[in-house]
Amino acid sequence: MSRLGPFSRVLAVSVALTLCAAVLLFAAAALAQQPATQNSINSRVAANKVALKKFVDAVNRLSPEVRRHLSRGLQNYLHYANAVVNGGALAGNLSTANFASKNAKSNWNPWNMIPVSSPALDPATQGYTQNTTSSAWCGNTMVVGYEDSGALFRSDPNGAFGVPTSVNGVSYSDNGGKTFTDLGLLTPGTSSGNALLGDPAVTCSSPAHFQYASLMTTTLDNVTWFIGPAVSFSANEGRSWSEPQQVVGLGSDQQMVDSPWLAVDPTDSQRLYLSYTEMDFLGAACNGIDMISSFDGGKKWNPPIVIDQECPPTDPTAIQNTVAGSSITVGSDGEVYVAYEFFPGALPSGPLNNEIKFASSRNHGGAFSKPLRVANLVPNGTGTELCGHLQVYEYPHIAVDRSHGPSRGTIYVAYPDGRNKITADANCTGGTYAYPDIFVAKSINSGRTFSVLGAISPTPKDFGGIGRDQFLPGVAVDKDGDVAVCYYDRRNDPADMRVDRFCSVSSNQGKTWTDRQVSNLQWLPSLNRDPLDPGYGISEYDALTSEFLLHGDGFFGAFLVEISGNQNVVATKF
Repeated sequence: MSRLGPFSRVLAVSVALTLCAAVLLFAAAALAQQPATQNSINSRVAANKVALKKFVDAVNRLSPEVRRHLSRGLQNYLHYANAVVNGGALAGNLSTANFASKNAKSNWNPWNMIPVSSPALDPATQGYTQNTTSSAWCGNTMVVGYEDSGALFRSDPNGAFGVPTSVNGVSYSDNGGKTFTDLGLLTPGTSSGNALLGDPAVTCSSPAHFQYASLMTTTLDNVTWFIGPAVSFSANEGRSWSEPQQVVGLGSDQQMVDSPWLAVDPTDSQRLYLSYTEMDFLGAACNGIDMISSFDGGKKWNPPIVIDQECPPTDPTAIQNTVAGSSITVGSDGEVYVAYEFFPGALPSGPLNNEIKFASSRNHGGAFSKPLRVANLVPNGTGTELCGHLQVYEYPHIAVDRSHGPSRGTIYVAYPDGRNKITADANCTGGTYAYPDIFVAKSINSGRTFSVLGAISPTPKDFGGIGRDQFLPGVAVDKDGDVAVCYYDRRNDPADMRVDRFCSVSSNQGKTWTDRQVSNLQWLPSLNRDPLDPGYGISEYDALTSEFLLHGDGFFGAFLVEISGNQNVVATKF
């Protein structure tokens, strides 16, 4: 689900418009599950097309700048809607796929990394792609959520299209992350209109209790469609999950929700906070960062609070400002912190730098401070992609120090920035190329001001190429106040193509950093042969976590490795 920049970027259709969309998004409700005559089936399909056409027409009213920031799930949704409205066919019969039984133990480990997703569950010919991870760690229990094209087959193995479907994967560990059990999919519930679309955000509040936020579409009547974030709950260490509860449901011909992120209040585990991007189709056609909260563990949710909202400019020559990609965390005293990316509009004289922005609430999400600019950001790569046709996010990730030492309360924001190495484009398409470094900004006064620490891992002096890319950082702080940032890195390849996973750790609040390589594969991005997820895709994000209850120190993070286009989720603990 690749986020593209606001000016020169074009939607990465080859990545986003996947056959998975043709099966997943709304196909689950295209034909009802109960027995029906052909006439009644035709009637429902016709009604479905009317609803989808409303969505297509509504999305077409969005400004190009806003549309460029739709997640892969929503881009797939649009692709499917266009296909149905224009008479396109769905993907092939899913009943031809073969897959192993559920609860398969992930016991493959060819590269000395912790296996999370199980290749034993992958269908033989399609649906074998896993990426985009979020992890939670409480006590001796860890849960990883991720996107999994194979989950579609496991939720609808016979291609019935009248059952709830899911592309959400989930694995749990009850032994401190030594081994994981892949459940096969996160249950989409029992309603035939439900479809879980990915964008996982996993949290925990005890070793038994975990929460999993993601995008979902649903319908009550096959005519009115609702899209928005849903939350699933586990009370048994991630071994089983409740039906997803859609906590924000907006009519898909009027508004749309994207990129949810979830956080638990460490001072009161019944307080949950969920931020997301909202896009309006009607009226002013604004887009913004909103947040909802629950004070009873997710049973009821309070009305949304607007953190930032950007509307079309009055100047017809100007480009609309855009905001997207929020990340949320909660401090030791219940303060709520949100970071996101801002894409400023421009006059014909040219574009402006992107910005990392921040807002905070000191009354449990009742109101937020005026958004603050943390730093300017130079878009990565060609402004459209990185070498190897990788479209990746520049969205920030945020963490706060909840230790009991002198660094308690320090806020860290990690993001990729291409300012340090902008050169003529030697290996990739385009006029210039900005090789991104991972930057960290921190605040020691509760977010009133930030200082940018700069690149935490500069290019090695013995690097033989023009430059190397670092991208998709996740950040966390442990009980000792150590801060870690993990990211993909191409420092081992002078041609700036092969990818490894590195982590940088600081024990002095970001003054100095120590690097460690946590993968040893140096995988080469290649055209994905999975018909359900084709293209040169990669994760949207791979979040990093520490032990939430502050009972243990260190860090845990999942990420993807790829061999010949086959992506799987692995992890590291350090």
